[in-house]
Amino acid sequence: MQFLVVGQWQGSASSRAMRLGDGAAAIAADLPRAATTVVDVPAGAGDRLETAIARYTSVLHVAERVAEETAIASEPVLVIGGDGASALGGSVAVGPGTAFVRISGSSGYRALNRAQPIAAETAALRVLVDRPSELFPGLPVVPASSVVLAGIRGIDEAESNAIVRAGITHLDVDAATPDAVADAVAATGADAVYVHVDLDVLDPSELDGLLEPVPFGIDGAALVERIQAATRGRRLVGAALTGFAPVDPERAVDDMGVILRAVGALSAAARVS
Repeated sequence: MQFLVVGQWQGSASSRAMRLGDGAAAIAADLPRAATTVVDVPAGAGDRLETAIARYTSVLHVAERVAEETAIASEPVLVIGGDGASALGGSVAVGPGTAFVRISGSSGYRALNRAQPIAAETAALRVLVDRPSELFPGLPVVPASSVVLAGIRGIDEAESNAIVRAGITHLDVDAATPDAVADAVAATGADAVYVHVDLDVLDPSELDGLLEPVPFGIDGAALVERIQAATRGRRLVGAALTGFAPVDPERAVDDMGVILRAVGALSAAARVS
């Protein structure tokens, strides 16, 4: 597997962006250098260009850079770092017969509305499944029938209803057992899979470095089991692991055990592929 590290997200000097940058750097320090590439992030905050995505130009730049690196890679690529929008560029690995599995506490399916621009991470799945044609023209459109959303909790009614209307298979944190995840992926009919793990699926007691911790998530062992269930018997075409944001670099080390187990599970699936 090849590793693609996204640094300080959206080039912002905000505390949030700095925490995401520190998280990416902490994970990168434990990856094999020869197999790791760092994606440059724009220095500016970016402009929404009258789109529904805040800082759209910056998000687009990172998506294009990740897509370029993914397209030329000789092995499956694991995109690491940033928020949920970091997974957008890696979606170029998703083709016909590929299931897109998002293991996350949040849905990533917020509505896109030009009158009220939102952060790309809150609509990352919506961008892939149901976006205006002018947004991210270089990315594939992922059929809703190929998507499995597992581990969600605490989403609002509007998002839940939109997911149902789209026909996306969704399993909340209690329903997303390993067997249920495996069955949901099998039901897509896919023979390959792309896995996006957003670390907000974990319980705050398991991972300190979360921007918006929500109780009643899963633990690290359960996350590994769900990664294994999603990839069992199928070719892993790529993956993303996002959302690590330690409060400070010194505290990042306390979270690395659970994160590296997830990296290991994805790398093992890539080797089997």
